[in-house]
Amino acid sequence: MALKLLYMRFCGWVLLAMGVFRASAQTVCPPTPVYGVCELVFDIPAAAGGKPLDLHAEFRSPRASTFLAHAFWDGGNRWVIRYSPLEPGTHKYRLTGTVAGISGHEGEMTASPYPNAHPGTLAPANLHHFATVDGIVYTPYLYMGAMVPGFSTMDAARWKALVDERAEQHFNHLAVTLVDAGAGGSFRTPEFFRAAEEKMAYANQHGIIVDLAFFGPDLMTRLLPTPADRRTWFTYALSRLAAFDVVWQGLEGWENYPDGRALTKEIAEYLKSFDPYKHLATSRTLATSAPLADDGWMHIRAYQSADDAVGAIEQQLYADPAINNFSAEDSSADAFRHHLWNATMNGQYPEAVVPDAASATAMKVWFEFMQSTRHWELEPFFDVENGRGLQLEGVEYVVYVERPGPVTLTVEKHGYDAEWIDPATGIHTKIKDPCKGEICSATPPSTAHDWILHISREGTKAGMLKSVKFVSREEELKLQEIELDPEKVPFEITGPGAETLSPGKPPQFGVKMKRQSKALQHMSWLWTGEVTVSGRGYRVIATGADGVFRIPGNIAAEFPAPFHVRLYGMNGLGKVYSVDRNYTLTK
Repeated sequence: MALKLLYMRFCGWVLLAMGVFRASAQTVCPPTPVYGVCELVFDIPAAAGGKPLDLHAEFRSPRASTFLAHAFWDGGNRWVIRYSPLEPGTHKYRLTGTVAGISGHEGEMTASPYPNAHPGTLAPANLHHFATVDGIVYTPYLYMGAMVPGFSTMDAARWKALVDERAEQHFNHLAVTLVDAGAGGSFRTPEFFRAAEEKMAYANQHGIIVDLAFFGPDLMTRLLPTPADRRTWFTYALSRLAAFDVVWQGLEGWENYPDGRALTKEIAEYLKSFDPYKHLATSRTLATSAPLADDGWMHIRAYQSADDAVGAIEQQLYADPAINNFSAEDSSADAFRHHLWNATMNGQYPEAVVPDAASATAMKVWFEFMQSTRHWELEPFFDVENGRGLQLEGVEYVVYVERPGPVTLTVEKHGYDAEWIDPATGIHTKIKDPCKGEICSATPPSTAHDWILHISREGTKAGMLKSVKFVSREEELKLQEIELDPEKVPFEITGPGAETLSPGKPPQFGVKMKRQSKALQHMSWLWTGEVTVSGRGYRVIATGADGVFRIPGNIAAEFPAPFHVRLYGMNGLGKVYSVDRNYTLTK
């Protein structure tokens, strides 16, 4: 369940470590750095390139971890097995399969230590965060990604320039789509994959993980209409790509596919069979991938939404870290920056389309500031007026003030350091003694733009960094229990009033409060709809207290269908309540 972390690699990656085989002979890979790529190359004249070959290598690491790598066709008579060692030392392998003169041969390769300190492999950690793991040692990992359209048609020079630029800005993930509309009919060929692999290797060399969606919207089932077609292609693709540093991101817009949920589960089975490194996985989305969470294969929740209600409420419902492409419809650097910091206050990590240089600078500022915090322990914080916050109780508070004005928050009683940060430039302005007991109050230096208020015990944080403990809370973080008791839920659904709904005739919805309190004056709302019998998962159909449902036409396999609507309401202190209602859905 871990993904190799990328740092600078060297010696040409794939071209670095190449052993050459004939059908009846073998040589070992030369010494290969940890997280580099070893290639065993075979010349097999009798093999048919268009079909899988029964040839594999069982690798055994010094710590006795085993990896099964599959051979793939690389044009002509050339077949290749790729392997990436995850620890230094001697790795033994045994060739298996039915290829005469090869099966049964044994060998070994030496993985040299990584030339710089390397913290380990990437994994979800601490409920909503990431860490790199080496044995039992956890190191915090700050995930920041950029979406890159047009990957398949982008020439190598342009890609390298983009990677160089994003690496300077601290990006450690680039999200691409392997097969998009520009791939044409070439997506099965070795030449197509070699071009993609060259780009992926260059990103990996610069410490950047490639977050890879396999197919663009609606493409997979058109290009690979049957399960047999898909299994053949994924066997080939994963045998080639699994040794690179990737996060698998399934389908671009899984909801666009009528059977998108079933298709992502099918892809997960291919990953289970052909990715021996168990890279982290999710799927790209039109809104949220959380409807796939119960299927058991997903390690990251993915979002594409600038609607804060979706991310904020689902952060209270689901474990695992969340990434958000919040910028799909942004038209200005200011809007981008506001969405970036609101997503952060939701507890999400950014992976967004970066529309301009000012937005890239805003993300660089975000990374440099968040890197200075205990970001891997921060969770949404609600006891703040005129801002949205994150906290590690009694240690650190980060408040985003989108509309500049006086800010007040309640903290544990300690002495704190405090500062304002300009999120556009990264300029820090110190504050003297903002906290009196448990109440902290401060006013931004100006009202010209948004601000970040940072209140922390820097000396305490410095001491905590000397500890081997990854987390400092005495109790493990857990999700809250959602209040479902109708007697305790402070609101009720007032609409739709009809019993029958139709995607083609969007119905009005509404909610009414049954009582009031200070916490209930600030409610966030999330409406979901699901045709359970179709097994397609729920969809976000609205946010807000009133409006019109947006019900997708492919939410059901057949009509009429039972339609389950659920409303989540989160109060100003982060408490989530839920009620539901059943309807009949017709065309």
